[in-house]
Amino acid sequence: MKALVVAFLVALTCAAAAWAAPRPAKPRVLGPRRTSDRTPTFRFVSSESGMRSGALRFRCSVTRRLHPCPRRYTPNLGVGRHVLRVLAVDPGGRRSPTARVIVQIVKPHVGPAPSDQTISVGSAPYNVAYGFGSLWVPVDGEVVRLDPATGAIQARVRVGARSWGVAFGPDVVWVGNLDNQTVAGIDPTTNSVRRQFRLPGAPVGVAFGGGALWAANNDNDEVWRLDPLTGQVLAVSHIGDRHEFVGFSEGRLWVASEDGTIAELEPATGAVTKTLIAGSDADYLGFSAGSVWVSNYATPFLWRIDAATGTIAQRLRIGGAGAQGVEDDGTSLWQAMYNRGRLRRVDRSTGAVVRRSRVGRKPRGLTIAAGSVWVANSSSGTISRIDLGR
Repeated sequence: MKALVVAFLVALTCAAAAWAAPRPAKPRVLGPRRTSDRTPTFRFVSSESGMRSGALRFRCSVTRRLHPCPRRYTPNLGVGRHVLRVLAVDPGGRRSPTARVIVQIVKPHVGPAPSDQTISVGSAPYNVAYGFGSLWVPVDGEVVRLDPATGAIQARVRVGARSWGVAFGPDVVWVGNLDNQTVAGIDPTTNSVRRQFRLPGAPVGVAFGGGALWAANNDNDEVWRLDPLTGQVLAVSHIGDRHEFVGFSEGRLWVASEDGTIAELEPATGAVTKTLIAGSDADYLGFSAGSVWVSNYATPFLWRIDAATGTIAQRLRIGGAGAQGVEDDGTSLWQAMYNRGRLRRVDRSTGAVVRRSRVGRKPRGLTIAAGSVWVANSSSGTISRIDLGR
């Protein structure tokens, strides 16, 4: 009996010693807890007094049975909830407490990404343009000046009624005002109206080039060539029917008409030198080296005109009607889709949509400045900013 008691005490002493001996700490699990990545990587960290961390080994599992695992562990997981268990083991076989973490694998987001910034500007912003180091946004009755670095409003300039198009002269910001029949010239150094010319119609699109100010009539087929100092009408051109956009690029003036007519004008005289048809309801034009891009509200196509020949060079199917503003960033095209509240990035060669972004309601004009695309959302009263590099 005495021998049994001694043996028991010896065993108890050994057990107590084993219990008191150092063992690995409960591992820390570094890695995502909620992700759409079905092969996430986790890193296990543990320590034990008096032992190099590299001497510890790990056992882990996302099923029921623990198995040897490397310090950087990348399981293949399905969509849903998983329990990752892990413990550390030292060279003597001593085990740490078991760490348990919940990992949630979610389905990847497949819809359009949201815009990076949304700025409230006022009622009915139809366009946005960049000049004199700022963004200029025509809203109902005024033009809002924004800092492109922050989106902060720098000034509001009262110009007329239902302000629409924006263009830049050497020292003036020009604005077409649909409802009060005027074109206003803003001094960017004082943020005040320097000149204002009244016209017999509804000037919407405006442009500056060839030493003249140009305004497109939204009431009929007229395009006015104006003296930028006096507002005198120097010539009147007749193209298609009502207009929303006129633009100057590479020494040429281009006009889009709602019947689909696109015309090139001689800047020195206003004479029409080329006309062609690019779909129907042509609203906006975009420009890149040697090309004019035409958006069509009523068709699912984006048209490219060879600027040198004035002929249709491409017709890209971009899917869905409602295309509005179009801009070229040097590698891709950006297209505002009015009916869907979306901005699309489009491959210039194929028309394939390579990126979609959610913007505000009924987006119209857009511009590229300070590493971002800026879109005017006509029914939201906002400007959306989308980072080009995202």
